[in-house]
Amino acid sequence: MRRSSARSSRLARAVILPTVLMLIALMALMMAGFMFFIRAETAGTVAHLDGQKARLAAESGFEEVTMLLRLPEQCHDSSLWYNVPSRFQHALVWSEMFDRQSDPVREARTRPEALDSEDRVAITWRYSVVAPMFDGLEESFRYGITPESSRLNINTATDEQIEQLISPLLLELGVENSAELVAALLDWMDEDDEVRENGAESEYYAALEPPYQPKNGKLDTIEELLLVKGFNAAVLWGEDTNRNGLLDLNEDDGADSFPYYDNGDGILNYGIAPFLTVWSRETDTTTKNKARINLSAGGSTVAALIGDYIEEGELSDATIAWLESLTASAVENLNSAADLYVGEDEEVLGTIGTSPIMLEEMPIIMDVFSVRPAAEATDVIEGLININTAPSRVLQLIPGMTSEAADAIVAARAADPENMTTTAWPLTNEIIDAATFKAIAPYITTKSYQFHIEIIGYGDHVKLSRRYEWVVEMQGPVAQIRYYRDLTSLGMAWPVDRDLTEYTEQ
Repeated sequence: MRRSSARSSRLARAVILPTVLMLIALMALMMAGFMFFIRAETAGTVAHLDGQKARLAAESGFEEVTMLLRLPEQCHDSSLWYNVPSRFQHALVWSEMFDRQSDPVREARTRPEALDSEDRVAITWRYSVVAPMFDGLEESFRYGITPESSRLNINTATDEQIEQLISPLLLELGVENSAELVAALLDWMDEDDEVRENGAESEYYAALEPPYQPKNGKLDTIEELLLVKGFNAAVLWGEDTNRNGLLDLNEDDGADSFPYYDNGDGILNYGIAPFLTVWSRETDTTTKNKARINLSAGGSTVAALIGDYIEEGELSDATIAWLESLTASAVENLNSAADLYVGEDEEVLGTIGTSPIMLEEMPIIMDVFSVRPAAEATDVIEGLININTAPSRVLQLIPGMTSEAADAIVAARAADPENMTTTAWPLTNEIIDAATFKAIAPYITTKSYQFHIEIIGYGDHVKLSRRYEWVVEMQGPVAQIRYYRDLTSLGMAWPVDRDLTEYTEQ
């Protein structure tokens, strides 16, 4: 019995040791898993927190941009916001070690140089306001915002303008049925249910799964085009899938990576979305936000207003007297205030007689006076195109504008961005002739009320960013958000650390 008891005791001890060791191993494994879980949760929480800080950095940039736009004269001065790296590149929101005046990036202007000079990268949050550059140096972009009046308003454009814009863009993308897409778009927007040749109306959309009806009216957003027959993301954004206006490697390698439809020709083929808008509109006011003097009111009314609007020396006595003498019938057939200028052209006198207006007076004439019928004087004007900021491709859509004139305007405004207050500047600077100016004048503006704003928020100390876009409409000092989207899923996209010393501010 004693031998049996001793043997059992030894066996028990032999079993206990491995069991304890196994339990210890299991507990160590559980503890390692628990620690891994805790670290993963901590890292996730920190990443989420950093993401929120990056979002707040971007929103800080948005608030700063809208603060800049609160005064009408600043709102219409594109030199303040169109391409201003010193204001909108790597703008500092907060740092644990310095403020904006002592920001090392402010001196270096390239963030990698500034960060390489530091022993420890400070916790720092920044934003950059970015936008594509459609004219000028290839593979360049802007630090600034874009007025919606830089684009063709699809809701007010003529059928010819829509076809003139869309067909070449689709051809560049290799789309062979551009006529069908244009017809389907026009059918989507017109008010009837009659099918154009190659178009589509209710019968086509009712047969889809799920079925829906065509809009038969104005678009609410450009993305609504995705509902139109034949339209897809490739048509709207072309090869530029991350929407930065730059040709990235994956957008130039054919079928090797997404987008699989890029042609790999070394040229970025845009879609139609960057050149279209539904937002552009303005009131018939001066650049100082005062209602224009409507010459159709005639006589004493015009005389009283001229005294309030015109400072001494801005217009000659002869010009003022002549403007006061105009009657409603004299101006009812004029297309714009540009028709008041005759210059040396005796063939365009029409009903207004011999005009004493001199060329140097045209900026005041175009800014202050209107010839719209009195009943329409307070109506909103939709779809005017901003000659200070629109790319050449859009400028060429203006009735009466030639491609040569459009390119000349783009070149001239890049050389002298400070003196473009009113629409008269291409005429007074002899960029275009009087006949061309009178043809385009009813369709152009230099004012901006709706803006597309794209901002990236990021930190110096983390490889993390957030990207957002807004469309805002300035109503006096109030910025009303008309559109908002989180673009972070498309990637940071913009190479904000690229050395941009070769790009001049515009």
